[in-house]
Amino acid sequence: MISLEPVRSFPVEEFLLTRLAFSPDGSEIAVGHKSFRTYGVETGALKAEFDYPEFLAGLRYSPDGRYIAAANVGDNHPATRGRVSLFHAATGKLHWTAEAAAPVETCAFAAGAGEPTALYWNDGAVLSGATLETGAALSEVALPPLAVRGLACAADGGFVCFGRDAAGAVQQVEGADLVFRKFRLLRLDRAGKERGNLDLGIGAGVHALSPDGRLLALELVDFKNNERHVSLVDVETGVEANLAPLEANTLPVLAFGLGSEYFACMKEDAEDNFNRLRLWRTSDLKLIGEAQVSLGYHSMAVNLEQSLIAFLGAGELAIHALS
Repeated sequence: MISLEPVRSFPVEEFLLTRLAFSPDGSEIAVGHKSFRTYGVETGALKAEFDYPEFLAGLRYSPDGRYIAAANVGDNHPATRGRVSLFHAATGKLHWTAEAAAPVETCAFAAGAGEPTALYWNDGAVLSGATLETGAALSEVALPPLAVRGLACAADGGFVCFGRDAAGAVQQVEGADLVFRKFRLLRLDRAGKERGNLDLGIGAGVHALSPDGRLLALELVDFKNNERHVSLVDVETGVEANLAPLEANTLPVLAFGLGSEYFACMKEDAEDNFNRLRLWRTSDLKLIGEAQVSLGYHSMAVNLEQSLIAFLGAGELAIHALS
């Protein structure tokens, strides 16, 4: 079994769009759905406030913990533009911001050997990037027609993109022409040349891409057998492994720890009144253990380097030490 030892719990304003992120050293956690705040993990004390005017798709700390990047989520309004902003983590002060033609949805840090750390984000038909320190624009990377939902920068300087086809394909179903847009997993080199294009079908929904771009976790639907699973996909080989079944009307919460060494999944138990947290080691898909947590939690963040996990729900942020 997984052991969860309470560290700190305190009330926060939370919505379904509220995002969480631990700092790399585990000393603080960022929380918000538009403007956001950081809190001390051990004390619960407010550390800094950040002014961000859009709904958040995600929050990410830079590898050294000095900056926090915020990207906005789409709200189905045709006029919604994209915004990615970089803030000083210690003070909440805006460092630089960039706009895009459409909601950014995702961003990722890249730290190449001998090169300045950079931030990349989805900008419609391209990946845009800028250096952290100066905000100097980097060369754009052309994208296939893909609505990107997940992005990771690989160690070799390339990119991993998870998303949905921008244009659908027409298929005839019982005499009717229906338009389907498939989910895809793309591997690109630094110049944007395709190194892999994996068709994930039309049933992929909830997902998490490991920060190192090695693994994709997602909800996969087997329409033929009317089944849903939480699955892991090896980005390089395309090999899929089903880890756990998903019952009707349940959505999983997915997260990676220690790069891609461990994978965590929280989902509602079909028979009892609680969420079940499971943790796997990804090298051999061994289930390390599981624990029961409150059914009210709808989001989580992990920092396994510091053995921390945070749950959000029912107006509460609960931080635990994991062993």
